Amino acid sequence: MRRRGARDRSARTIAIFIVAAMLFAGGGALACGYHTPSDIARGTLNYIYPKALYVRTAVWQAQNSGLLPPRPARVVKDLFAYQRIADGLQQLGDALALPPAPRFGFTVILLDSMLWSRYAPGESGFDVDVHVKGSKKGDAVLVTQSEVILALNAGSLSFDVAEVQGLIRLYGPVDRQEAVRSVLRGLPVDARADPPQGAEGASG
Repeated sequence: MRRRGARDRSARTIAIFIVAAMLFAGGGALACGYHTPSDIARGTLNYIYPKALYVRTAVWQAQNSGLLPPRPARVVKDLFAYQRIADGLQQLGDALALPPAPRFGFTVILLDSMLWSRYAPGESGFDVDVHVKGSKKGDAVLVTQSEVILALNAGSLSFDVAEVQGLIRLYGPVDRQEAVRSVLRGLPVDARADPPQGAEGASG
């Protein structure tokens, strides 16, 4: 029995190592959900970024509490979903101001679609590369969902509230995480964007 348990642990360790290698080497196997099934990709992502999937629960709770717009009563096939969120990711990059040196890039992964995008410092702001294969070495990685990106763009949600409520999780080098926080705190927020009373986070 002990030998079997050791084999199981060894197999799991090897599997995690392979997934990590794919993810950090380009992550082509973890393709986005607009083009391939993404349930397995979400599970493997959760190994690399512990508790990343808590974001999905937090979004569900935020929709129930009114912090985010409610879920549609009926899911309808949206032929323009990819273009809409690609535009939203680009809009976010356009709204971000470049920090003083040292400049840095970061990566965003959307759990609802498993779409990776990278934000790299450009001449006057962040250049956005939508639909990349994964993060680059040393990047901070921001895990969230498309509903949160759209709310940040609309100014109906601040970054700090989003993070406290578990709608965003950051991973990677601590200094890079803080740099990303600093940049995202500069997004304009509507004065009426206070969270509803009783909204509780799911950061866990």
